[in-house]
Amino acid sequence: MKNQLNSLPKLTRFGAFCAAATVCLFAQNSVALSPGPFSATPPPLVGKYPVACSNVEQDFTRLTAGQSGADYWEGNPNASGNRYLTDLLVAPDKALTFSLNVPTTAQLDVFEKQGGKQLPYAAMACYPTTATNTRADYALPENVVIPRMERGADTALIAANPDAPDGKWPLIVLSHGLAGSPLGESYAKVIVRLAQEGYVVYAPFHADARFSRIKLNDFSDYLYVVSKYSEIAEMQAIRPLGLKQGLDNLLSRPEYAGKIDADRIAGFGASLGGMAMMLVQGAKMTTSLGGAERTIVRDNRYKAVVGYVPFSGYSFQPAFGDSNQGVKQVRVPYLGIGGTADVVAPISRTSQMIEALAGSKLFVTIQDMPHGLRPQDAPELFGWTFEFLKAHLSRTQVSRDVFDAIKDFTGNADDRVQIRKSLSWGSRDEAEAVEFVSTQGKYFFTARENEIKLLDSLPTLWQRTGSRFVVYRTDAPLGDPMCRFYANDGATINTHFHSTSPPDCALVRAQPWARDEGTVLRAAQFLPTIAIFPPPPPACATDATRIIRMFNSRIITHRYITEDELKLSLPSPDWAVEGAAFCAWRAPLLP
Repeated sequence: MKNQLNSLPKLTRFGAFCAAATVCLFAQNSVALSPGPFSATPPPLVGKYPVACSNVEQDFTRLTAGQSGADYWEGNPNASGNRYLTDLLVAPDKALTFSLNVPTTAQLDVFEKQGGKQLPYAAMACYPTTATNTRADYALPENVVIPRMERGADTALIAANPDAPDGKWPLIVLSHGLAGSPLGESYAKVIVRLAQEGYVVYAPFHADARFSRIKLNDFSDYLYVVSKYSEIAEMQAIRPLGLKQGLDNLLSRPEYAGKIDADRIAGFGASLGGMAMMLVQGAKMTTSLGGAERTIVRDNRYKAVVGYVPFSGYSFQPAFGDSNQGVKQVRVPYLGIGGTADVVAPISRTSQMIEALAGSKLFVTIQDMPHGLRPQDAPELFGWTFEFLKAHLSRTQVSRDVFDAIKDFTGNADDRVQIRKSLSWGSRDEAEAVEFVSTQGKYFFTARENEIKLLDSLPTLWQRTGSRFVVYRTDAPLGDPMCRFYANDGATINTHFHSTSPPDCALVRAQPWARDEGTVLRAAQFLPTIAIFPPPPPACATDATRIIRMFNSRIITHRYITEDELKLSLPSPDWAVEGAAFCAWRAPLLP
């Protein structure tokens, strides 16, 4: 039986994966066919759904002379210490509040002052509400109105999504800019307009001034940056922690979890919030003027990200490591919108960052637009954002084709596409495969979340090897289905076998010791090749890597690793390299 396993066909048949060369090339790395470039009509100023918001009721009698609510929303400290929104909330336990756990300095050396602390954090959520919701609006200073706001013991009245079979809505996590808050006039209006379009919108109060008093305009003072950079870096690093732990908190609340489609989560970051959105995707952050780089956190739940005037650093200090290359393993589809007159977030640095991203990406500039949101630019902002999210959250190729054909929006501003790269896959099509090894030396990889969770819960039996790669989900409209068999004869054979080759799957399926576990994932196809003999080695798209199948004849186990890992390893004589099994992508670095 060992010989039977050892003689299974090697996965070197790459030509059979494509009916025609053009089909295979399209599946890997070409732009989808589109109706041709066209100017799109911007969305209306008011969306189609009524909106309500979570409880941010405040007691302004607590303010002393010279104070404002914004001082607390933005965390501006005074002589007696920090101020924060939770100090004004009438009912903090009824609001979206939580304690943020900051890693210790030993865990992440960037947290020099706040390491190991639990910091108060608050957020606001707005959502499409029911037609019968008659709760009163909540008026705040500076012309800010929170529609149909919850008060006291009120709970979220989230309507059912009429366009989704399960009634759930997609979610946008919004990260505001430095010295801003979700209750600032512009941000509050953006949040409500996003919710009117059919999104639950979750926006934390970062209150950066609690950790650093710097404002972006002060970056021109290089000496100040030098003297305070560790403090600035810590403030920047706390933001992605707030985004990830805040999302955890939101999805732990039944009234939201039951109404949110966790498979359609997007991010929207403005200015420094644009940087935070990259950091929560696992981008490396510049943590010192000497060029040190760190990954702070990584949240795989995002399926698309929008960066509006996103801050990416300056020529003397990029935000994401050397030449902003710290984002090169971020694969989530990305839309960047920048202004040619922006001196706070220069489009030269934004362009540098977007060029380094690994996934589908679009960079749109608006002529003569400075930093911030002007009313005349709103049609372009919402037009590009809504079409981008529709394309990458819907998982339909038609919506992607339409989005790829848009050249501009017929609004008030002069918007121009500077970078466009559309891949056949998107974040919602992907799954991360994780490799484990048992105490007996058996190897096993899986992209199923329930199996990963189970093996992680058995640390005395299974341990992660650190090997990871990215494949397609089983419901993705791309790639080849991969069969998986548990080969066990009750005696010597005990291993898992994977293949995207139908003949290989059929051969193993016919063996009495093989238990068919069905299609467990889909894998990227090999590129087509010319028909020569002997055939050349199988090749993957330029942004993909080959996954090599190995077999250990002594332990009787298969292993699947990237070719880069194979080059770095020194397998014992028991291991036979059986060749390339399928194509995948390198997984982002873990924090």
